[in-house]
Amino acid sequence: MRSIHCGILGLAFSGLVLSSPALAVGGEGADNSAPSTTLELSYDLYAGGITLGKAGMSARFQGSDYKAISTLETKGIVNAFWQSKIEAASNGLLTPDRVQPALYDSYSQNRNAERRQVTLTFGPEGPKSLYSNPAYPEARYPVPENQQKRTLDPLSAVVFLTSAVTTSDAKPCDAVAPIFDGRRRYDVALSYVKKTNVKMDNGLYSGPALVCQVHYNQIAGYQQTLVQQGKKLPPIYAWVADIQSKIDPSRHFKVPLRVWAETEYGIIVALAGQLKLDGKALN
Repeated sequence: MRSIHCGILGLAFSGLVLSSPALAVGGEGADNSAPSTTLELSYDLYAGGITLGKAGMSARFQGSDYKAISTLETKGIVNAFWQSKIEAASNGLLTPDRVQPALYDSYSQNRNAERRQVTLTFGPEGPKSLYSNPAYPEARYPVPENQQKRTLDPLSAVVFLTSAVTTSDAKPCDAVAPIFDGRRRYDVALSYVKKTNVKMDNGLYSGPALVCQVHYNQIAGYQQTLVQQGKKLPPIYAWVADIQSKIDPSRHFKVPLRVWAETEYGIIVALAGQLKLDGKALN
């Protein structure tokens, strides 16, 4: 049970829905004359109706700059076998067809292990430097340099997937985020399933949405047994709503409202509990 829960949680929340206060400043070299848009998301995590924890992201977009922070923290009974807290920050450039990260910082604490800081710097072709404290152990499963090219850090991948980059009317949620977290290389992809109408029980959203399937593909940095476990993960789906900023109408966001997977242990769900665009709750 532990490996299945951890695999789905790692996919759904570090790759897709990574609560945090709104950011007050733009990225490096931000165009202060451009309209500024903020997006705040928070999610409650459940397995079989039991609370697992919370995850969230807050991001600011101004001109071509973005800056984002996120948190993920397990709570309740899950802490008996998998206790984790992750805080991350990222900034870079967002263009109509690409997200280009510049700097990624993360702090993670797993059970009684020493708190780890990881810093990645990026250039146009991918990661330029990696700092880890404590240092990662000698890599038994290295990620070749050619597989790191044009990758995103986990938080910039969330910016990529929620900012509707590369999507179109013909393929409304089709996108692939190539991710390198300093140790592992994987893809998180969305594919279109159908259109639907949803009415959330918590009153957060009612209206049209997309049903998208989430795909997780391990590329490098994993031992073979983990790769085989990853192939056995059940299908993961998401309700995704298209929302538009009133401050900057050129910005659309593809926001996951509910992410879920049906397992033999029950349904594992990430349910949006708060969604604010430009400081206002979604109606």
